[in-house]
Amino acid sequence: MEHSRNVSALVASLEKASGLESRGRAYKKICQLAHKDAKVNSWKFNEWDYGKNNITLPCKARGLFISDDEECPVIVARGYDKFFNVDEVSYTRWDSIESNTVGPYEVTVKANGCIIFISGLEDGSLVVCSKHITGPRDDIDRNHAEAGERVLLKQLKLKGINSRDLGLELYEGNLTAVAEYCDDSFEEHILEYPLDKAGLYLHGLNLNEPNFKTLPMRAVTMFGTKYGFKNINAFIKDDVGSLKVFLEDCAVNGSFNGEEIEGFVIRCKSRDTGDSFFFKYKFEEPYLMYRQWREVTKDYITNKSRVFKFRKHKLVTNKYLDFVIPILDNDSRLCEEYMRGFGIIKLRNMFLQSLGMSGMEILNHEKVMQLELKNSIDYDKVDEHTKFLVFPIAVIGCGKTTTSVALTSLFPDSWGHIQNDDITGKDKSKLMKKSLELLADPNIKCVIVDRNNHQFRERKQLFEWLDELKEDYLPYDTNIKVIALSFASYDDLDKLKTLTVDRVLERGDAHQTIKVDQYGKAKVLGIMGGFWKRFQPIIEDKSPDNRFDLIIQLNSLQKDSSLMNVKTILKRLHDVYPILIPEIPSEESINIAFQKSLQYKPKMKERKVTNNETVSGTPKKKVRPAYFSVNIKDGTPIKELISNVIEKPSNISEDAQTILKNLLQNDNFQESFHITLAHVMQGKRGDPAEQELWKAYLKHYKKILKSYNDKEIPKLIETNDFVRFQPKMICWDDKIVSIVIKFPNDECVSDENGLLVTKLKCANKIPHITVARLQDNVKAVYSNTICKDVVENRDATNINHVELVDSPSLTGNVCINL
Repeated sequence: MEHSRNVSALVASLEKASGLESRGRAYKKICQLAHKDAKVNSWKFNEWDYGKNNITLPCKARGLFISDDEECPVIVARGYDKFFNVDEVSYTRWDSIESNTVGPYEVTVKANGCIIFISGLEDGSLVVCSKHITGPRDDIDRNHAEAGERVLLKQLKLKGINSRDLGLELYEGNLTAVAEYCDDSFEEHILEYPLDKAGLYLHGLNLNEPNFKTLPMRAVTMFGTKYGFKNINAFIKDDVGSLKVFLEDCAVNGSFNGEEIEGFVIRCKSRDTGDSFFFKYKFEEPYLMYRQWREVTKDYITNKSRVFKFRKHKLVTNKYLDFVIPILDNDSRLCEEYMRGFGIIKLRNMFLQSLGMSGMEILNHEKVMQLELKNSIDYDKVDEHTKFLVFPIAVIGCGKTTTSVALTSLFPDSWGHIQNDDITGKDKSKLMKKSLELLADPNIKCVIVDRNNHQFRERKQLFEWLDELKEDYLPYDTNIKVIALSFASYDDLDKLKTLTVDRVLERGDAHQTIKVDQYGKAKVLGIMGGFWKRFQPIIEDKSPDNRFDLIIQLNSLQKDSSLMNVKTILKRLHDVYPILIPEIPSEESINIAFQKSLQYKPKMKERKVTNNETVSGTPKKKVRPAYFSVNIKDGTPIKELISNVIEKPSNISEDAQTILKNLLQNDNFQESFHITLAHVMQGKRGDPAEQELWKAYLKHYKKILKSYNDKEIPKLIETNDFVRFQPKMICWDDKIVSIVIKFPNDECVSDENGLLVTKLKCANKIPHITVARLQDNVKAVYSNTICKDVVENRDATNINHVELVDSPSLTGNVCINL
């Protein structure tokens, strides 16, 4: 038995995968067991790596706990292999399910709570885990694993069963019991679980083996009954045809047996291998509407604003707000509880009761549907009034501008082209303002918004600007189709790196911002390396990329790839939107337009000449730093700290966790992380100690600053001095995420020999890192406010915060920011 449980080969593969930089990277978390002096390692992967045909993961389990035993590791607890919704990936399309799976198809109602894994050790002691964490924790106030264990012990006591009996049966069967903890008093989700329905719903018994194997539902039901679990409704459909009819019938009402449910999980076998195969069928409504009500309520509580930009359910959501706003305005306690994740369902039910209808009855009510239709835009309608925006997703050297110029040359009267490098000033949204201003021209049908847009954050930003600004330039009922041009595919990244570097070096200074001859090869390679490091290819089923109406995948590796991409774009647009391109231009016209694009010369940005400079551009004025900082080159450890907070069960509210989950999922982090050591405003307007500290920094780095007097002044100078620090606490609200840090010594700067530099301290009373700004109008200085609030008023503050235990010691170089 022990030999069969040995998973040394799997552990070796996981350890190897943990060294990868990106695709397929594994993450390990060491957990102390609650009832035994032993540890287990929790393993996970990035969500977007599951389901990729070109990525082979060592194991697809979501929830994988392996004993911390180098000689003979065993799987202690194992979740299901990651499974997907119908049509979410290629192998969950109905035609693929019919071809590649065999019945019977076991259908189970999808519970709506938090996942709990239960397993046993050789001595019968229980191991209870949440999705990725087990054991005691002192950095949170809501431990899902501990809460799940309390409920488990309570149900065993009611049955008169010793917990050791359950532990031994799970151990001897090499099994993990998979349950959903549903309890509104602990954590509210979308579906309602009052006291009489609350508890652990058992829906799986998995074998603790690398390959996914799970017992049939009849065995799960018997086991659940024996140990006092709440059982999931389960039944069988013999074939795909009857299964599909049943699921689609239930989706019409969003319910099963008269109760609202989120959907179903379907279990069957792979036709080729006989392995367990899961997929799910989730209902869109009324849960989309319910989530929308939750979000507008939070927005009103936070901002006292009832402006929202959802495409659906505008009429009924406004009716909902009419009902709840007076209640919220007169009950501050309710508002506080709502933001902590409690009372959401109660408020929703109060509104539904006031109407005397269920959610689905509202959606299916003829009068409501008529009014919604009258007050909505048909976003699927494409006619002569439809406008188009094109967002490239690329990196430097992919040919996006060449392609854009060729397309606008083909249609000079109806296509426009706005380049981000032409936008000046601090207002970044000017890119969208200019694009919409051009699109508002009656003759213009399509505008290319030419920016790299190589991160989720940038694409999200474009969609937010579009939502916010559209009606300032165009009639409210104008339908805009947004098209993505994906120049760099996920599979071709390594080849593209080499190819684009060669193209940029060959181009020399023929670019608005990347000038090889002026900057030098090393600096240009550094700039491009930063782009590649930050590059996030399109993920069609994830926000914000799931908002594109059309994604056109291009190939930037071919010879004459820009010409080929122009042809690909024309064909796809003609096929999908013939109203935009009724007829594909002739080969001759395309070639002429492409040759014209090759002759295109961008406007070169020149540095302004002031009265203190010569015409040649040689600086004569003194170099004046804006601030001194500790710059963190590798942001991975910082992001992992955020990820760990989500993985660990916590007493922070679901909404607070959702903020961090969205941050990770959309990668909305600052482009780089730094700790401000001293700022020029502290030197000018600070107290005497701060002014003296600023003078000390200027004096220490005087030689470095002088060395730039006869050269072009860079924006940032990296020194050889460094600072050690340790992250101590994460603080966040819906506007900003920050990390409070601590230095080993008051004088925190060390020179290149490791010796402390006297007098160089941190001017900020609470040193911190601004991790992410979640709203465009929030300034980084707001980090000071929330960190100060938490540190000085920890027990009373409303700011979300989690103290970090055993966080790693990190280092960063001192940089001079000009």
